[in-house]
Amino acid sequence: MHYAIFSLIGVMTGLLMAVFGIGGGAFIVPALDAAFWAVPNNTHPPFQLIVIGSLCTIVIGALPRAIKVLLGDKKERGVANLLILSAMPFILLASFAATQLADKALRLGFSGTIVLIGLWTLFGKAPSAQSENISTKPSTYKLITVGAISGISSALFGLGGATLLMPLLTMWVGLPIAICVDISILFVSATSIVSLATLSTAWVGVHGPDSIDSSMLILILILGVSAALTQTLAAGKLVKMKDGIRQRLLGCYLISLGIWVIARSFS
Repeated sequence: MHYAIFSLIGVMTGLLMAVFGIGGGAFIVPALDAAFWAVPNNTHPPFQLIVIGSLCTIVIGALPRAIKVLLGDKKERGVANLLILSAMPFILLASFAATQLADKALRLGFSGTIVLIGLWTLFGKAPSAQSENISTKPSTYKLITVGAISGISSALFGLGGATLLMPLLTMWVGLPIAICVDISILFVSATSIVSLATLSTAWVGVHGPDSIDSSMLILILILGVSAALTQTLAAGKLVKMKDGIRQRLLGCYLISLGIWVIARSFS
């Protein structure tokens, strides 16, 4: 029964990911949270383990596409490499910090980040959809800053991919959407693997291996894999909508999600 519930929520989450063209923490983290609340008489996992489950899903979904992108444009790889190198030290620090922070603090941090991104997405200027190669060299300072922000967010909240990286690269750095998609895939694949390894190691080091319930991990993986497969199969096959409408709907979703997580934190 539990497996069916997690599979169904995973499929629904994957469809949402496909509609908005992004996937990861903004969908998987709240889906896992809701799934465990929906199962009666089941221990709700700490937020850190939910983030670990989200990172597992991101790795599953991003790695195959990242390998294809890796063989593409050298300039895109150069930007992605700078972002990844900038993120690494912050991932290590944030992974250790995540094991020390209270569950409620992490949930409020997640919701606050989501609300800010939602407001920016809802009211911000739509980024350019041009698909040319990178014509001018993007600001190194801005790329390092984006890498640091995304690395911290990835390790603490399971956010750091398209939900956070795309608006930063398009609206702030000024890169075209088509270029940012490839860069985001490479960045997410590399940083999620590192975040997953460091956060899992830090959690076991502080709380011990017995703190991770195998049955809980199975449920997390069932939802994550279901979402990743559904998103991969449904991507590009759902009803098309204008980028402006998609951006506004995504902004409304993120704001609503942030409010919901805040409410759950105090329930």
